[in-house]
Formats: sequence, C-alpha cells, structure tokens
Amino acid sequence: MSLFIESIKIFNGRIYNLRRHESRMQRSRVELISSDVSPIKLRKHIYVPTDLRQGLVKCRIVYDEDIQAITYTPHTPKVIRSLKLVYDNSINYHCKYHDRDHINELYVQKGECDDIIIAKDGMLTDSSYSNIALLQNGKWYTPTTCLLKGTRREQLIDQGRLVEREISVDDIGKYESVCLINAMMGLGQLRINSSQIV
Repeated sequence: MSLFIESIKIFNGRIYNLRRHESRMQRSRVELISSDVSPIKLRKHIYVPTDLRQGLVKCRIVYDEDIQAITYTPHTPKVIRSLKLVYDNSINYHCKYHDRDHINELYVQKGECDDIIIAKDGMLTDSSYSNIALLQNGKWYTPTTCLLKGTRREQLIDQGRLVEREISVDDIGKYESVCLINAMMGLGQLRINSSQIV
C-alpha cells in the first residue's frame, strides 16, 4: 500500500489551509486505497507542542488508510537563487507520495543551481518541492501541467491571484520571474529572475 504525506503550515500556533489538506488526503485515499474510506479530520490529530507555538512550524503527516506519523519541526525557508531545467517525460507525482525517489534522482542533476524545474513533454511542471508561478505584466500564472495540485496553488487560484496557463520551456523568456509556492511559502515570497533558469 502506498504511503502519502501532507506538509501543513503552522504559524504562531495557527494551522493554515486545513480544509484543502483534508480534501487532498481524501482524494488520494479514495483513488489509491478504497472508495469507501472515511475522511480524516485533522483537527482531531494535530496538537502543536507548547514549545512550538511561536514562529513558523512544519507539520508533516504520513498516512495511508490511517495516519501513521505526525512530526512538528521549526521551519526556515530554503534560499533559492537559481534553477536548473531538467527533463523527464515519464514522471508521475499527481498524489503527494511519501516515496520521492524519482524526484530525488532528478534533483541531483541541478549541478551548481539551488533547485530544479521539471519539464515534461516540453511543458513546465513543478520544482523539486513546490509548484511554480511565473510573472508577466503584473500577473501571476501557473502551469496547467503541474505534477501536483498543491494546496497553496489551489488557494491562490480560488482567490483569483493566480491563473492557470499552458507554459512551455520555450515560453520562459516571456516571463519576468518565477516564484516557488507551497504550503509553507506564499506568492512572491521566494522569487527568482527568469534569467536564473538555466
């Protein structure tokens, strides 16, 4: 049976985007385990340790049919200044699998860059650990061809702050910058000039 993970932002004791994390967990469990599994109510399982109720904390949940483990760690965002384009037409990561071996194999191709952007069939998808958004004329766009429909990505689309669009490798030069977004990082927080994609 496959194992999955959810990474949830907690800031000053507050849990963020919980409904979307629960929805994604349920979709994964229904698709790959059983169509009649009962939803997991995360509020019944998440207890932020007293010493981690200040600052930014990452709550990591490992689960299959049931929750297998929950860990809490202080979180410091990565420093990313450059991105390497890597190519893989076979990658499939539409659920947030615990097994990241395929992505890790691609990640080692980054060379002197800080992270990767994965291209599949000539289209942009995601970085090694986040969705991406690209800035053009003051508007943010995200590839329709993402590998994983992230909870932050979904939230930003629902808010009208992010628009889905087909974005090919050849289109990169049409955008001013790229931003990495995930549960722990918001839009514009980690932004890289498009000239730093090699």
